[in-house]
Amino acid sequence: MKTPKLYKKNYFNNVVVVTGSLNSGKSMVAPIVSSLQKVEHLRKLIEVDQILHLANLKRIKREAAYFFVKHYLDKSFYEQLIGRNLNYRIGDETSIFTAKNPAELKNRAFLKRGEHIIKKHVKNKTIFCMDTHDGMMLFHLWREVNKKFKFINIFRNPIDTVNGCFNVGQGKIEKILFNEIIMFKKDKNIFPLYYLNNYKDYPKKNTMDRVIDEVLFCLKKEYSNYKKYKNDKNCLFIENEDFAVNTDKNISKICKFLKTKRSKFTPKIMKRENCPREIDPKVYQEKLKKIKFLSTKKSFQKLLDFEKVFYNRKTYTLNK
Repeated sequence: MKTPKLYKKNYFNNVVVVTGSLNSGKSMVAPIVSSLQKVEHLRKLIEVDQILHLANLKRIKREAAYFFVKHYLDKSFYEQLIGRNLNYRIGDETSIFTAKNPAELKNRAFLKRGEHIIKKHVKNKTIFCMDTHDGMMLFHLWREVNKKFKFINIFRNPIDTVNGCFNVGQGKIEKILFNEIIMFKKDKNIFPLYYLNNYKDYPKKNTMDRVIDEVLFCLKKEYSNYKKYKNDKNCLFIENEDFAVNTDKNISKICKFLKTKRSKFTPKIMKRENCPREIDPKVYQEKLKKIKFLSTKKSFQKLLDFEKVFYNRKTYTLNK
């Protein structure tokens, strides 16, 4: 007799996942997505990232991972709808004060809880918005969680990504107290999941080389799945810099993708996110010089080689 499988049916299927690697630009795009009609305030659920990464690494069973993620997402979205566990910290991306309509979120605390809340929002086709890392890298797992979810993947030039990751301390991630990246320990070596297959190299690398390795680990996997899913009806791929400069065009693209429209709050959120904006090419050159100075010649060349993938990803073949 076969063991019964875990079962959980999501009640919220109308979900948009804004995803990308670390420092890809999700924090710029996601609030604007949340400003659209019918789209809920942004949720950042790092536990989901961790569970799916552990499942991908076969550290937990996929069946258990999918069960937990489905329950956690439904619980989180429902709690937001009834005003439970809202974030009141000013300045946070998920704070009610950065939402398009803070008063509406506050007033939910007085609603009567229950199934009627769920049924109402399912009927109204409310869109739930969440921000996650590496969603395209782990897309095969997300598909098993819920095939109806939609994904907006943010691409960014790897030079910008490496610079951003370096600035937030990714090269010394084992020393960050509030680190949310999955870490491992072997002998005396502590290292992030990106170095699981070559952990002995981690302590030998300088800080910038570590960041380059981590970024390339994520972006190469993301790129491979881009080639595979670029025509998928539930995937939309947006370039960070193009969104920043040509914001209106990209918002129209997102609205069509999500089958919604801009709200009266969208211009305000766009202004807050400094979109649209001009990009100073001198800034890129400064980042390039900085990375070159702080990295080894070999690592810097690997980064430059992958930058070709970014600029020519529609036709470029990735050498494994």
